[in-house]
Amino acid sequence: MFRKAIIVLCIGVLLLLPAHGFFGEEKEKPFYTPIKMSRERMPIPVKAEMAGKVEMSMMAMPSSIPVANTENTEMHPSVETDGDGTLFAAYTLQMDILNANIMYIYSQDNGATWQEGGYFNLEGAYDYPAIDYWGSGGTFIGTFAPDPSDCDGAAQYVLRVDDVTDPTTWSLVYWDWTDYNQRDRESPDIAGYSDVGDATWWYGVIADTGSSDYADSAGEHIPIFNWPDYTSDSSGWIWWWDSFPNSAHACIDIDRSNGVLYAAWDQYNESRPDYGRDILLAIADVHNWWQEIWEINWSYLGGSEDNTYPDVAAENGYIYVVCQADITIPGKQDIICFYSHDGGKTWETSTIAADPAKDEVYPSIVAYGEGATCTFLIDGDIYVSHTTDGGVTWSEAKKVNDEDGSVYNGYRTLKLATAGNIMWTDMRNGNADVYYDSVGYPPTPIITIKDIAGGFGVKATIANTGTADAENVEWSITLDGLVFMGKEKSGNVNIAAGSEVTIKSGLVFGIGPVSITAKAGGATKTASGMAVGPFILGVG
Repeated sequence: MFRKAIIVLCIGVLLLLPAHGFFGEEKEKPFYTPIKMSRERMPIPVKAEMAGKVEMSMMAMPSSIPVANTENTEMHPSVETDGDGTLFAAYTLQMDILNANIMYIYSQDNGATWQEGGYFNLEGAYDYPAIDYWGSGGTFIGTFAPDPSDCDGAAQYVLRVDDVTDPTTWSLVYWDWTDYNQRDRESPDIAGYSDVGDATWWYGVIADTGSSDYADSAGEHIPIFNWPDYTSDSSGWIWWWDSFPNSAHACIDIDRSNGVLYAAWDQYNESRPDYGRDILLAIADVHNWWQEIWEINWSYLGGSEDNTYPDVAAENGYIYVVCQADITIPGKQDIICFYSHDGGKTWETSTIAADPAKDEVYPSIVAYGEGATCTFLIDGDIYVSHTTDGGVTWSEAKKVNDEDGSVYNGYRTLKLATAGNIMWTDMRNGNADVYYDSVGYPPTPIITIKDIAGGFGVKATIANTGTADAENVEWSITLDGLVFMGKEKSGNVNIAAGSEVTIKSGLVFGIGPVSITAKAGGATKTASGMAVGPFILGVG
């Protein structure tokens, strides 16, 4: 393992805590089973630990698609966008069986061209990078799986990139969790979240699997969470659940409209009569995770079929968990979707693709609210399907790649991101290379709040970045503080596809600091400013 530029981070550990029925009574469906925990352990404070900050180097990359096509093997790409045309991506560059590193590239023109990025000086075999948008500004966050010898495979890495074009704003730190007998982390995923008030140390939350032999807690391939301590800069927490052994293929997303987290694994469910694999689902409010006891609610999704390789996406209260399952013929793989329109209180299921003659495998999904897009593989080709009704029905699947049968068949071989951006590992040249394309949006309105501005009152810009007109979009502007007039205003507005509208608070009157919340069609944006009579100044 390679370490340099040592910095001090404080580390804590949370063990098994109870999960309660926050989301109501058990639904009379065979595929939705709430889980109640039977043991409780309190957080254990521990001493400060040393954590390494890794220096970054530059690398030369081609500036056209394919984005990575060296003579070496490029695998397991991940990509995300900030919504303003900038994309940040990572992939594994495998030099030989003992050496693999994570490479980073970026685009500032919606993927038309790709620029050289960088890599960090790590010795060993690192794999499965995960990238997400932090949710504010131009910041991206990331993680990846450690080398098996790096802290006994228990090293937790966090990447933060504040400006993709400026490597001096890139930082990579890690935690060593071997003091708690953690080992063998596998393929982490990360969800970014920036709506955290005045907190300065923040990234989001990581979901993974690993193994543990801490105290009387022992388990193989068990779910793991990592997240930052809201109240203490540079500190972090780990939480593992030995009640769910034989878990795999972690995925995670945070609904940015309300801060609710959804994480999923496929897990060997011993409570089933046939001992098959179901989707293990965790739901929690991330605004509560700095409390002494953070409540996570667990349930199973799945019936008599085997469910594997999940992916999860959430937006504006619409939740999608896609996976491959043998719903038509035992052992034959199809793509199904578990969906919820009420934030996870109730669930239904639908079929995305189920050709009786072919296997559909390795789904990836992105959500926009009532619309969502899912990609998956069939016989070495990528297919895409859209929904515009929250997952109830799905469009006929269309092929994405232009070279038949060229896509590498394997876990995390493709990644679908916001705005239809997709990367995958392609074998068309006889070598594993990384390719990029766009599958577009579903034909549905997608509402975002671009900015909040002050002046004479407050105004906010609402954009419809989708491909269908939005009608009667509910909106509101709320000011909290010493505001005596115009504290809240709401209304409805129509927004054509691809256009923007401005909403206004009207006349206000107040004095002192104010917090501003703008909402539109499920999207939320906050800002702060200073009220001086009818003027709101210094909004940011």
